[in-house]
Amino acid sequence: MAVVQTILPCRIQDFPCKYLGHPLSIKKLTKAHLLPLIEKIADCLPRWKAELLNRAGRAIFVQSVLTSTLVYSATAPDIPFWYLKAVDKLRRNFLWGGRKEANGGHCLIAWPKVSRPKELGDLGILDLQRFVWALRALFLWLNKIDPGKPWASLPVTIHGCAQSLFAAAVTMVVGNGANTKFWTDRWLNGCSIEFVAPHLFACLPKRRVNRRTVQETLPENAWLQDIQGQYSVVVLAEFLDIWDLLQEVVLQPAVQDKDKWKFEASGQFSTKLAYEALFYGATFFEPSKLIWKSCPPRKCKFFL
Repeated sequence: MAVVQTILPCRIQDFPCKYLGHPLSIKKLTKAHLLPLIEKIADCLPRWKAELLNRAGRAIFVQSVLTSTLVYSATAPDIPFWYLKAVDKLRRNFLWGGRKEANGGHCLIAWPKVSRPKELGDLGILDLQRFVWALRALFLWLNKIDPGKPWASLPVTIHGCAQSLFAAAVTMVVGNGANTKFWTDRWLNGCSIEFVAPHLFACLPKRRVNRRTVQETLPENAWLQDIQGQYSVVVLAEFLDIWDLLQEVVLQPAVQDKDKWKFEASGQFSTKLAYEALFYGATFFEPSKLIWKSCPPRKCKFFL
């Protein structure tokens, strides 16, 4: 420890401690560690100005101040659900009541409808849970494009929704195949073998599925060694389909694999578009453009 302090002149503390304003621990953070962050957000409420702001002004404050204050904390791993609910309560109470505490009678619209995009007919305030999922998808993206970075080995808990979004949105353009998972990545005509041949995929040992790359598996048909168990007619049919598709694949040793985010024309990840993708399937509200792109004051738009 003394040698490290000599090379890096800094103060030595025990865990948990604070790093860049956020609690840092080698174990799961408790409520006692996170409550100061919630109180910090609550301290941003302009108590003496609240009565002077109409609801449209409060909505802007909620989005630009209270929500933005949370973004820094949300980039850290493992934000618990109760933490998001506590911040949502502060945002909801200030929007409808102009204060830290408010009762249900002040709320004119249910909060799940408030925290949806304007294009869907709502107020466009950020949905914290979906936003955290989008940030987790960013973490998966960074690990994918640069697995050699130090953060790639961090044991970050990734919610199933973020994993599903990432799996559906990222496709691979294969070069040398070194950074493409043979069985699970979407590299075969924009699909994964897991999706194209689910019965064949079920015959694979789980210990190999997430480790085998295209570079080590495709040459000399080494992927055949991974298939185990009894083969049904369905498995054999899927096997023949995959065999035909793989005959068209030619690796390029001098070209690196390229990840593409399908929701962005440039192919690069965007947290904003990842967040919007989590609302796909909802009914689009066509008059939203007439309301929010028109000239009336914002308080009139908010009323509409």
